[in-house]
Amino acid sequence: MSGPVSGSVRGADAPAAVRRVFLGLPLPAAARRELAALSESALAAHAAHLRLVDPAGYHATVHFFGPLEADDLRRAQALCGQVVKALSAPLRCALAGLALFPPRGPARVVHAEFGAGHGALTAFLAAARERIAAAGFPVPARAPLPHVTVARVRRGRRRVAEQLDVPAAVPNASAGKRRLCVDFGRLPPRGVASPAPFLLDQLVLFESHLHPAGARYVPLTTRRPASG
Repeated sequence: MSGPVSGSVRGADAPAAVRRVFLGLPLPAAARRELAALSESALAAHAAHLRLVDPAGYHATVHFFGPLEADDLRRAQALCGQVVKALSAPLRCALAGLALFPPRGPARVVHAEFGAGHGALTAFLAAARERIAAAGFPVPARAPLPHVTVARVRRGRRRVAEQLDVPAAVPNASAGKRRLCVDFGRLPPRGVASPAPFLLDQLVLFESHLHPAGARYVPLTTRRPASG
């Protein structure tokens, strides 16, 4: 995914009556490359069960608006400026490993979880939800979970949650004992090294286009924190 231009609005005049949009924090290019390499290494033995996400679209989801008509889309674009105010500075983060979602039952998604920056990102997501709800958009009742989706379990293969045996699989205590987590620091040949930290410094309203090979994300509006 090429880096969106700060403050840009793209595709706002497209003729589609209803558009699927979401707010996200895109990962920078170096972090996307590293996460893709780590994920492919950890999940290689399970490729038949999974559909990997295009690394160009790696992001931490802030809010999924869903299908919006033109008026609500304009409201969502205007709201970006209010939501980004909850992000007083770029978030310094690092990824800790891979986990399965949901934590119980057949898995649907494999995602990367945050180590460093998890608390600050969770706080931002909660504050963002408050601003989105105040603008009249529905928000989910469940607590936000900072994550980056890296793969989806193929239909008919969702019992993979009971079969997944990945290098250095360990219980993820923060998410529940039944969800497995791949500790990136233990993946060979990395030894005890951890993925490099990075900054989340853009809030982007994306449009999602569904394709058989996977969704493609088009940036519509981008905002940066004032100190970014």
